[in-house]
Amino acid sequence: MILIYITSVHRPSSVVPRGTMVAMRARDLAGAAPFVRSNDDALDALTILTTAGLPGVVVRDGDGFAVIPASQVLRVLLPQYVLDDPSLARVWDEASADGIAQRLQGRRVADLVSALGLSEELPEPVVEGDATLVEVAAVMAAARVPMVAVVEGGHFLGVVTVNHLVGRLIA
Repeated sequence: MILIYITSVHRPSSVVPRGTMVAMRARDLAGAAPFVRSNDDALDALTILTTAGLPGVVVRDGDGFAVIPASQVLRVLLPQYVLDDPSLARVWDEASADGIAQRLQGRRVADLVSALGLSEELPEPVVEGDATLVEVAAVMAAARVPMVAVVEGGHFLGVVTVNHLVGRLIA
């Protein structure tokens, strides 16, 4: 059984007049999000990923963070021969496709992080609450993830997703 940790973010109720320049910070864009721990069941974590409607799942251990992008989970679910040659996916029958989740049986979130190489050489996908939107974008791009964790004073505030970030940057 996996524990779901959900945080909420306080949003100021004041309305800024249209056309007024406001310095947006990561804390202003951070949305509530569940996170998992490395020792949680991988299949349960992916269930959270699909129900949360986020482009990834945040893994939190101690003070460290990782993001498992939803698209990268496919690298663990699919057999290597299909990854090497996607045309071979046609040979899979429905029964085989239905059993794809079985590849995660008995695996932990730490196994996913390791298999995907998420802890190697890339910056940690986390920003402080006072980070500017450009700082958030830079960390997201450097870490190659579709969302970053936002923390303030050691407390997890939530996440900023690429969709939300780009929407604000082009508005």
